[in-house]
Amino acid sequence: MIATTDTTIRATLLFLAGMALIGLLYLTRELMAPFALAVFIWLIIDAFARWMDKISPKIPYWLALTVAVLVVVGLMVGFIFVIVDTVGDVAADSPRYEARLTEIFGWIADKTGQENLSFAMLEQSLTAKIKGGLATFAATVQGVLSEFFLIALYVVFLFAAQSSFPKKMDDLFPNEQRRGQAAKVGERIRQSIEKYLSVQTIISLMQTVVSYIAMTALGLDNALFWALVIFVLNYIPIVGGLAAVVMPCLFALVQFDSMGRVGLLAALLFGAQFVIGNTIQPKMMGDSMNLSAIVVILALSVWGALWGGVGAFLSAPLTVIIMIILAQFPTTRWIAVLLSADGNPDMDDDEASDVSEPIPSL
Repeated sequence: MIATTDTTIRATLLFLAGMALIGLLYLTRELMAPFALAVFIWLIIDAFARWMDKISPKIPYWLALTVAVLVVVGLMVGFIFVIVDTVGDVAADSPRYEARLTEIFGWIADKTGQENLSFAMLEQSLTAKIKGGLATFAATVQGVLSEFFLIALYVVFLFAAQSSFPKKMDDLFPNEQRRGQAAKVGERIRQSIEKYLSVQTIISLMQTVVSYIAMTALGLDNALFWALVIFVLNYIPIVGGLAAVVMPCLFALVQFDSMGRVGLLAALLFGAQFVIGNTIQPKMMGDSMNLSAIVVILALSVWGALWGGVGAFLSAPLTVIIMIILAQFPTTRWIAVLLSADGNPDMDDDEASDVSEPIPSL
């Protein structure tokens, strides 16, 4: 009876702590979301710099880091210029697009014999939804760009504090065994995130290049912008890849007079997503995430509700961090097991065997 009461109390406290954490993440989203994004940018730059440093011993780390920073900043600036240029082009061609929409719904009304008014309302609804989707994406990008300097400041301080991390670990964990276990957990988190980000970047680049070639060959307007949209959205699990294909196809439906060109473009874009996403990506990703499919969808919904576009962008790696941390405590390990894909959220077997004592229960 006493054991049952203790279990109930622990479960209640755990539930309340979880709800409090979710509330805190939501209330501090304007502060935490940019910082989380800065941490991931820091990891990307650091991983890129260490990769270049390993390629040739003649390249010092500071030079590799400088090159990595310049590459990332250059890509962000280029993205801004492409967005500005695309906004101008779409505004200039908006009368042509509106005329094409009117023509499409007029054709549908003629074929079905429905009242034009109802299709005018449908046209307005569809147009509003398309504009709403584009506005949401643009708002996310604008939000990130508006906080660019704050994120950049975070990244600078993260690199400045990087050299002090080992000493802080020694101070936090005076016990050598505990320190060793904490270091392995931290390294597991870092490796999982770096592998996820590197694989997603390579996969997104492959899909972006193939899609850009297809869109350019078929004459889609603003193909470079749509290629960048595909690159960014592919970081969002599951729905990102689908949205990345649907958006340029809807735009093609408005631009092209021939449905054959629209169908061919859709086939090429969906084909690239399907082939790369179901053949190359699983082999490259392996089990670095170790999240079940339903957890990925739930994480996308939860983090998207908490932090918006940034939360959706970082939903998978953030959930992996939580899973790995929860797996280190007996009280919360069952949650990590449920989150994992294979029921083994802990460190690799060879690493786990080196640790004889678990971290004390929460």
